[in-house]
Amino acid sequence: MFLFIQVLVCVLLVIAVGMRLSQSADVVAEKTGLGRTWVGGLLLAGVTSLPELATGVSAVTVLNAPDLAVGGILGSCLFNLMVLGILDLVSGREPLLKRAPVGLGLSASLGCAMLGLTAAGMLLTNKGIHLALGWVGIPSLLLILLYVVSARIMTQFEIRRMAAAILEVEPEAAQYQHIKRGRAYLNFTLLSLATVLLGVWLAYLGDEIATTTGLGQSFIGSLLLAAATSLPEVVVSLEAIRMNAVEMAVSNIFGSNLWNLAILGIYDVAYLKGDLWLQISDVHLFTAIISMIMTSVAIVGLIYHAVSRSRMYVTWDGLTLIALYIGGMYIIYRN
Repeated sequence: MFLFIQVLVCVLLVIAVGMRLSQSADVVAEKTGLGRTWVGGLLLAGVTSLPELATGVSAVTVLNAPDLAVGGILGSCLFNLMVLGILDLVSGREPLLKRAPVGLGLSASLGCAMLGLTAAGMLLTNKGIHLALGWVGIPSLLLILLYVVSARIMTQFEIRRMAAAILEVEPEAAQYQHIKRGRAYLNFTLLSLATVLLGVWLAYLGDEIATTTGLGQSFIGSLLLAAATSLPEVVVSLEAIRMNAVEMAVSNIFGSNLWNLAILGIYDVAYLKGDLWLQISDVHLFTAIISMIMTSVAIVGLIYHAVSRSRMYVTWDGLTLIALYIGGMYIIYRN
């Protein structure tokens, strides 16, 4: 009963702080001039992904449970993509991906590439091909490098896109002129710290609940731990939708997956007992492949809805993302 009360209190605090964090991120987007897409895809996504980093590093170093950490990361990628389908159901008459800029396909495609690299690393390891530099697997180093390159590409793209938009369209009046730049940055920093601490606490509580179920580590990491550490992404994305900042909500989802896969590389660096890739269960290869398929569905939805004329209340891409998540989780559970 006490554990349940802790979970309830933590969830309520995550919701309250997450709503304020979305609003603060919108202010930062205006003050920096980099826009909602960049702030959502890199800055906000980094904040909401830090609980995965903290809990995963603890899993590989203290608990010696690298498979649990990897399951949490890949399960979080699956969960985040399913959230897109949920957001589509609650976004109103207009399709979520129709309201989002088609340029978000860039971050989604980069995420698909990182998922492919992850799947390739697991497949090579399963075939007995161990590529490592010291105790760190080469795929891990490539994941970290690819994230750095992706962040640079996304930043350059947003700078050029916003510069072109200013030339074509008269810029809108600032909404947050009454908020000083220093105060905006301080508020975002404090809310980010609170989000990370609450996310770590929630992940710990989720792990405690998962342990009492007696389920296998792979399923725990892919479902319960992933859902717990992904709650901040859900809250900030829902609040961004409510604020009509769709680009920030969607870019936060795609950006969080980029961060998650870079964090997977960091886990390997922190795992000093050997090559992390040798400890990964075969079922996680399936999780990575399903994540790639779901990301591809989202990319198709972005491009297709950019020229679609109307919608029903439920779109095919949103339903497909939800169905793929449910089907994937069922197969992971059976394994």
